[in-house]
Amino acid sequence: MWFWVWTLLIVGSLVGAFFLARYLWRSAMGLMDELGRASRRIGEASDRLQELSDRAREAATSQHAGPSLFDDVTIHYQRVNAQRSARGMRKDARRARHVVTWQKWKHFND
Repeated sequence: MWFWVWTLLIVGSLVGAFFLARYLWRSAMGLMDELGRASRRIGEASDRLQELSDRAREAATSQHAGPSLFDDVTIHYQRVNAQRSARGMRKDARRARHVVTWQKWKHFND
């Protein structure tokens, strides 16, 4: 009698192991498919990023970004003087706006 019980337990364990192995195999195959898709997407993204970085590099080299170490010193001085005069004009305009505002405030306090 015990023979049938042990046989049933062993057969049940084998059937359970079969279904577990099938589930794990299908999960592993699904994971491999997803990893394949992800690697293709990463490849496409890296190609796109390479293309965009090449475009950005070309755009950066085509435009002069500003002063460099090897430019003529007089050009630097002209650029600095132009910036200083522009800053002075902005300062004068801001000061004029402030004077107008201060005069309005003075009339409210009187």
